[in-house]
Amino acid sequence: MSFDYTKFINEGFEAQEKYASKIGSVGPGMLMKYEGDNGSLSEDLLSFRYEKIIEYFGHLIEEAIEARVYVPRRSWKNKERSYMDSPEMRQEFVAEMYDILLFHRAILAYAGVTGEEFERIAAQKQAYNQVRPDHNVNGDAIVTSSPSEELAGNCASASFAA
Repeated sequence: MSFDYTKFINEGFEAQEKYASKIGSVGPGMLMKYEGDNGSLSEDLLSFRYEKIIEYFGHLIEEAIEARVYVPRRSWKNKERSYMDSPEMRQEFVAEMYDILLFHRAILAYAGVTGEEFERIAAQKQAYNQVRPDHNVNGDAIVTSSPSEELAGNCASASFAA
């Protein structure tokens, strides 16, 4: 079996629609249809979209923390067992990493990002990363050390445009 990430992302729309239907909620397909029919989302639906994206980011972070548990901070020093030492722990680590992908897919679905759009922009971003001037491997530009500048987009890495 090969893993087609573009297809996986696209299947996320159907998966989220099924979950939404089961609880009597609005799914990403309904949001996209409304947006297509009306040119934009109503304030209520736009707010709902953001709430779902934020909710799924929370779940993604929880899964990342669960995966992180399998990677002890100082296993090299304290000889703590990790996913590297145990086939069972490795399987659990990989399962948590997959859960991260599921929530990543849900975020993309509610954001209305298709697999094809993600693939296109990811390829462009990867190409940009290969030549970006502030990259620690490829470039020699001075990197800002100010988080507020980075958040405001006032840094070399913010110059990426798809």
